[in-house]
Amino acid sequence: MSGNGDGSRSRPAEEPPPDPRPRLAHDRAVPRTVFVAPRRAARPIDTPGDSSAADCPFCAGHEHLTPDEVLRFPGPAAAWVARIIPNRYPVVEAFAAGSTTGSDTPAHGVHEVLVESPDHQTSILGIDPVAWRAAWSLCQRRLAQLAERGDLAWTTVFKNSGPAAGASLAHVHSQIVGLAFVPPLAVAELDLAGGVADPFADLLTAAAADDRIVATAADLVALVPPAPRQPYETWILPRHPRPHLHADAGSVGALADLTRLVVGRLEHLAPGADYNWWLHQAPLVGLLPARWHWHLEILPRLSGFAGFELATGCHVTTAGATESARQLRA
Repeated sequence: MSGNGDGSRSRPAEEPPPDPRPRLAHDRAVPRTVFVAPRRAARPIDTPGDSSAADCPFCAGHEHLTPDEVLRFPGPAAAWVARIIPNRYPVVEAFAAGSTTGSDTPAHGVHEVLVESPDHQTSILGIDPVAWRAAWSLCQRRLAQLAERGDLAWTTVFKNSGPAAGASLAHVHSQIVGLAFVPPLAVAELDLAGGVADPFADLLTAAAADDRIVATAADLVALVPPAPRQPYETWILPRHPRPHLHADAGSVGALADLTRLVVGRLEHLAPGADYNWWLHQAPLVGLLPARWHWHLEILPRLSGFAGFELATGCHVTTAGATESARQLRA
């Protein structure tokens, strides 16, 4: 027993509270990078089937329940149609130069929420098509602003729709993330696009030949990729190389229309299906690949990823590419 010289027992030194700031943990043996985001443990979670507007922080009139907005449409003098706010439970946040988080790397970046309707809608199909275009335009405007900051290397927008897709709140929303590095999956795609061939041109040509095109709008094509991870997986991309959605002003309306069309057809084929989508853009720094096409991947969550998928990195689907496209067109 240790003492203080006066016969009393010494008290163990109090450990400092854990750092709540997000950080990156690196495993070089795999290799793997993990975002450690302690504050996300406190996220509010809607009970499936029991979402209510009464205490929803995303509904109009409840703006005091969220951080101050970054952007809104149409503007401060009118009722909003869509708004962007900081994510209160971020996976990345702004760090001062030279910041440390122990043995891990600070997870520097931007993490925001695009609230896509002032009404308590739980599906994008409940949003007026004109308002849905406005939400996408606001998102594009924010991506353009982030591209000008100088401290970010890559940006994306993604949607988790439904509990199986990781959504904690049912009110329609997407998330915007800017990272200080290019993530591994984007690096792998960039390496492929940096070869002699044009993988996106090949993708479009093969989709037409195999009858895998679902729909088109303006210069955009919605198609089922040749190896869909789930039935009805759909990608949306421009016919011609364009590295960034934020610099492709002519496509944002068509993208809004195609996302609405694909989700509507998914709802018809698999009512109530949850899904994810995410945007892959080229990096904001360095040399741009000459043949890069930004693309939005829409992945239904009709079955869970289990041991086989986690062990091998391979996926199992019950419907192939051509059959999925045929059903989505029907």
